[in-house]
Amino acid sequence: MSAPPPPLHELESEIMEEMWGRDEATVRDVQMALNARGEKTRAYTTLLTVMTRLDNKGLLVRRRAGRHDVYAPALSREAYLAARAEASVEALVEDFGDLALAHFARHIEDLDSERLETLRRLARGE
Repeated sequence: MSAPPPPLHELESEIMEEMWGRDEATVRDVQMALNARGEKTRAYTTLLTVMTRLDNKGLLVRRRAGRHDVYAPALSREAYLAARAEASVEALVEDFGDLALAHFARHIEDLDSERLETLRRLARGE
């Protein structure tokens, strides 16, 4: 099995949320979108650095289009979240063993039937 995708830091998360809403974008596209809705003005060079790192981490895919690099998400938001959740649970079980599983079981006992069915479908990969 390949390594899970890394967790996202705050700015990485903002960029990925923007990218998951698009097929592809340039750094300038992302800058304009983030600056239009954010309290903080994001510098082009900062976003370029972070998006290059996200490409290196395998979360974005970069291709050259003329004079600009165009980025696209390497995996969907749902695939990213599923992989991160699986890695987190595996780490908890590895670190805490049966104690972690007992806590999960206790929380599951308190769920309503609709939520339990949703969990069963997720566990089956549906």
